[in-house]
Amino acid sequence: MKHWLLLFAFSFTACVQAQDYPAPIRALAGKGIAIKATLPAPAGFKGFVGSYQGEKLPIYLLPDGKHVLVGSVFDENGNNLTEAPLQEASKLRLTEATWDKLAKSTWVAEGSATPKRIVYVFTDTECPYCHKLWLATQPLLAGGDVQVRNILVAVIAPQSLNRAAAVLDSSDPLATLRQHENSFGHSSVKPAKTVTAATAAHIAANIALMEELDIHGTPSVIYKDSTGRVRMLPGMPSDDRLKAIFGR
Repeated sequence: MKHWLLLFAFSFTACVQAQDYPAPIRALAGKGIAIKATLPAPAGFKGFVGSYQGEKLPIYLLPDGKHVLVGSVFDENGNNLTEAPLQEASKLRLTEATWDKLAKSTWVAEGSATPKRIVYVFTDTECPYCHKLWLATQPLLAGGDVQVRNILVAVIAPQSLNRAAAVLDSSDPLATLRQHENSFGHSSVKPAKTVTAATAAHIAANIALMEELDIHGTPSVIYKDSTGRVRMLPGMPSDDRLKAIFGR
């Protein structure tokens, strides 16, 4: 069967530090392309899923092992052999490993100290929809057995990083977060004048985790459903959905 590959061709001989992929694939990092997964490929080729500025790219290592092509594979009948495998390979699979990564991120807990249910929220101090979600969760947290873990990121505005730092570096991060939310729009929590390297690293790691999970905006909620399966819900949930997440 004949196959045709369209779009861009690159030839790479440079070697980088990553050890898991052939040199031409590793070299794509220098072009700003991150390799996310493998991709089924025709005989002789090796396929990979790349990510560039939030977009998934099909990448094929040619049989000579020295060249890669970025684009779709078509057979002699014009059938696209890349589209379906790329969609399948690009599906986000949330697992217990994902849950463990969330637990190890930097967050501010709110709600029950001995929770039966944990909800993670990627949030930015300057995000109005995050504020709306925070308001909606307050009555659901009252007297319940749920804990919300607010994972602070800085993706909305220039002051996001410094205000997140002001929250995380305060003597009582939860009280400071509540103070900010209760005065949202004219926050009485001023952005930190400087951000320590440690705090900047924590927030950067939160952002990296957000990107790893293919989350492109805040808020985004991650929780376990009644069967224990890890679920993600981007944006502001409906009232009914939010009540279900909180077991109400």
